[in-house]
Order: sequence, then structure tokens, then C-alpha cells
Amino acid sequence: MKILVIGAGVAGLFFASFMDKHEVIVVDKNEFAGRKLLATGNGRCNFTNLNLDKANFKANNQELIDHTIKYFTNRDLIKYFNEIGIATTNLPSGRCYPKTMSSKTVRNALFLEAKENADFIFNEDVSDIDFKNKKVKTKGKTYAYDKLVIASGGITLKNSGSDGKIFDLIKKEVPITQMTYAITNYETREKLSKKAKGTKVTAKASLYVGSKLIKSSIDDVIFQDYGLTGTAILDISNDLSQSLLKQKSSYIYIDFFPEYSKEEFASYLASLLTKFAKRPIKDILIGVINEKLLDDILKISHIKAHKKGFEINERDFDNLVETLKELKFEVLKIHDKENAQVTLGGVDSNFINPKTMESTKLKDVFFIGECQDVAGDCGGYNISWAASSAKVASDYLRSIDV
Repeated sequence: MKILVIGAGVAGLFFASFMDKHEVIVVDKNEFAGRKLLATGNGRCNFTNLNLDKANFKANNQELIDHTIKYFTNRDLIKYFNEIGIATTNLPSGRCYPKTMSSKTVRNALFLEAKENADFIFNEDVSDIDFKNKKVKTKGKTYAYDKLVIASGGITLKNSGSDGKIFDLIKKEVPITQMTYAITNYETREKLSKKAKGTKVTAKASLYVGSKLIKSSIDDVIFQDYGLTGTAILDISNDLSQSLLKQKSSYIYIDFFPEYSKEEFASYLASLLTKFAKRPIKDILIGVINEKLLDDILKISHIKAHKKGFEINERDFDNLVETLKELKFEVLKIHDKENAQVTLGGVDSNFINPKTMESTKLKDVFFIGECQDVAGDCGGYNISWAASSAKVASDYLRSIDV
């Protein structure tokens, strides 16, 4: 049985590494395997999460999610990495990394394992697929197959090979959901000053669609001249990109002091104003807020920087508490599509068999990884999905190729 895999990214590598010396050929347009993998987790490769749950994924078919992450769990992935020589560690947040904190470690170890089971052919850009006659064409060659595994990724990080061209080749045969970019940063209507550009704080970012709270995250928030980025923003990104795709009004509220309730923070701030009543408000806040943000915070609160503590009236006080606990940004659009880390949308998972990853529209064609309409949250969930979906497909194909 000839198995042809399109894509030597993370899903393709996992699939080949799981196959155990079957007749597998992997074709990829890049010069080497796992190009996109090298960029994950800021080069550190956050490959799964101890808190992995089906709620961390978006897809049309929740049965696919449920079955797949139970079939090959996050713990199974950690065990597998250990077996192929990748020592692992995890952070208190649950994010798991190779002990080396290097994506190259994961890429190299996976490729070493995969090429024992498969032949890799690089610099081969697929130009056509003849599903009827089971042939895949590149510029110079034609590859026959018995089973075709499509692991070509989505539309993100085009320089890594995930340019979305595969969808043009298959869209007449299988349903594809509307796609957009996620785990990225956003342009907002409200922008802080040039002085605040690049300032990073630990804060709570809360996404509201209309007046409804959708999701919150406490982590790094970075203020840029275009809007917002940082880990907390990436954590809410999938929901935010989805709401923008549906053209819904989307807002991010920043809480600089999530450890305090609004009343507790107001009490703390009031105590500072009383204790340092003769100091200018800017000096009172010098140990409270990053100094690069102070001018913006006071401007938004309509308070003059030279105003002394005893001069702060009730309206000033309420404005300042509001600004520091609920600083509002209206999100206009995705700012950076070029470096977005995951695709929302793809091959409709309603037409993928959860127990095999085979298309229900195309016999002997399997979809794994990011080309599916499955998108995981920031935090290692997408690599974990690539592994789990590849494991389901590989185990099925091994079971019928005896």
C-alpha cells in the first residue's frame, strides 16, 4: 500500500514518525522538514499543555475534537517525546516544552524518527491532485498513491510553506469553511502615545463581543502604536478573530490590577491619595503604574499631572479607578496576518471521520493537522492537535496495511 503525504510540517512529521516502516513518501515544497515548527513558542516549541481540554479547540465537529484528544492525549505525547529522546519540562501555567527550550530539538528528533519510516522528497510543490486516478502532480513529477494524507497546514506563516494553495486544489471536492488568522495581534481604535509604545505589563485582558464577556486571560499585555499584543491578547485571539470574521463589535478591557476587586483597588488608591496628599498625582502613581504609561493614564482619566493628591475630586478619582481597572479598546481588525500562528477554518470537520481522519467526501484521502477547521488556543494546543490527529490516521492505516 502506497501512502503519499503532502506536507513535511509538524503533522506530516508526526504521521511519518508513527508509521513504523510502511511504504510512505512525504513531499514538501520546502528545502527541509518542519520549517514552521522552528517558529513555535518563540523558538522554544510549546508542544502541549497539561490543562488540555476540548474547550481549548474550535471546530465544526466537536465529536472529532473529543475523540481525537482522548485517543492520543497530552500525556501520551509527553511519553512519546521521552521515548524518541526528547526530554521535556513544563511551566506552572501547564505549558510543556522540550528541556532544551529549543524548537530545533523537536524538529530534529521528529525528523530522525520519521525518516526511518518514510522517504522525504523536498522542493516539490504540488500543482494538481487527480483524486479519480489517485495521482499527485508537481512541476516535474507525478506520484501515484493508494492512500493520500494531506498535512499541508493552513494559511498562516506563508514563508514556512503554509500558503493555502492546497485549498484551491481541493475546494471542488470537499467543503471548506471560511478562514481567517488567529493567535496574532490587533489594531484598535484607541491608541496610546509614542512614549507608551512597546510597554509590557502583566494585566487581565477581557474580550467582550457586544456587551457579552467571552474570555479573559491574565498575562503579558504589550501596548503598541497600532494597538495591542502580548500573551494575554494571544490567549483570547481565537475568539477575537472569530468575532471579527463575523463582523461583530469586539472590545478588549485591560485590568491593570486583577488581584484587586474594583472596590479593593479604589480603597488602596484612596489610601495613597490620603497618605501623599501634598504630592502631584504623577508622583503618587510612580510606584503603581509603569512610568511610560503614566501620561496616557492621566490623560484618559482627564487629570492634570501636576494636580496634588488633596486636589483629586470624586470625578477624578472615579475616572482613574475606571481607567486602571477597565481600560477599553475597540478592536478594528487583525494587525499582523503575516506572522499569525494559526488558521481559523479549513476543511470542514463535519466531513472527516473522527476515528480515521478519512474524508467522508473523498475515499482514501485523509486530513490531519491545521488544514482541518480545527484551531487550538495559544499554549501548545495546536502542536498537540497535529500529533493526535496524525496518530489517529496513522494507527488506522497501519491496521489495514498488514
